[in-house]
Amino acid sequence: MKKLGTIGFGLLMMGAAWHTAYGQEPGPGGLIPTPDNPPTRQGTRGASFLHLGIGARGNAMAGAVGSSETGPSAWYWNPAGAAASDGFSLAAGRQNLYDDFDIGQTYAAASLPVLGGVVGVSFNTLNSGDIDRTTEVNPLGDARAGRSFDWSSSAVSLGYARRLTDRLAVGGQGKYITEGISDANTSWISFDVGTQFKTGIYGLVLGGALQHIGGTARVKGSLISRQIDPEDNSLNRQNTRTDLFTRETELPTEFRFSVGEDFFGDAESLFGGAGSRHSFTAEAAVNDAVDLAPQLGIGAEYSFRKLFYLRAGKRFFNDDRSTGSSAEYGLSGGFGLRIPVSSRRISFDYSYTSVGDLQNIQVFSFEFGQ
Repeated sequence: MKKLGTIGFGLLMMGAAWHTAYGQEPGPGGLIPTPDNPPTRQGTRGASFLHLGIGARGNAMAGAVGSSETGPSAWYWNPAGAAASDGFSLAAGRQNLYDDFDIGQTYAAASLPVLGGVVGVSFNTLNSGDIDRTTEVNPLGDARAGRSFDWSSSAVSLGYARRLTDRLAVGGQGKYITEGISDANTSWISFDVGTQFKTGIYGLVLGGALQHIGGTARVKGSLISRQIDPEDNSLNRQNTRTDLFTRETELPTEFRFSVGEDFFGDAESLFGGAGSRHSFTAEAAVNDAVDLAPQLGIGAEYSFRKLFYLRAGKRFFNDDRSTGSSAEYGLSGGFGLRIPVSSRRISFDYSYTSVGDLQNIQVFSFEFGQ
């Protein structure tokens, strides 16, 4: 009866997540809002690259990893998960966005147990690749200003995570975020906080994180500066340099809530199986950001001897984007390999996500640690 009650509770939590994601009005279907299609905040925040998940495991499971992600990659998904690092750990990854669009994202993070917990740093950057430079005066390009330019976005963080009990972990980090082009960019300072809780009830795990909490910022740089010449021709005239007015931009504050279930492969798993060669977990997550409709993600992971992993997931975007074949859009999968090296392990992971007209997202990641 206890196991049935646990299954019922897990299904109830996942059902609540589904209701939250799908109980919202969709985004506007046209340029003019209507009562049936109210306006949304899509595209109204800066640093939107922070919504792009990192790491092959997280992407393969459609972002549903907030309650189970551990190690350095957890600094992105839920900083509390980094508390699980028992020794120095390093993670890095490269993702090719949208196939041949030449947009790339790189992530690297490290964790070290000190100060009664775990201290970590991370670096997340996205680059547009070369964009042809054109102006109204030179629509075919301006050789004097350079044939091309690129847009880059980056976030650097310093965080701390700690186990408060053998079941409860908390974590937080501060981030410096910047994006733009070389002569016009915006910078913010933000904070993340998160928690993971192993209930001890047949493998049920909960996770929550509030991310990108910060103020507003304006674009700065030489491209928005102008020199104003005085109208008089006196010998004492002085030129005045001023900046164009730019609107303050807010960060895409986001809340992630996830419910995970360890079905078998561990002593506390729903169906037991401690010492088994096989293990299986599943997770559901809801992401609610100020500039996006609530999104639901579901993911599952199977492992053999904790050495070989197969993963799959599906993300439901819950907005008015054109998805083409709805069965494939947001569908993801991948695999992982763990290689023991002395008391350490080296991990290699790969994931593939289908995104309709934008083709696909492929992620390659690497991790070293205990």
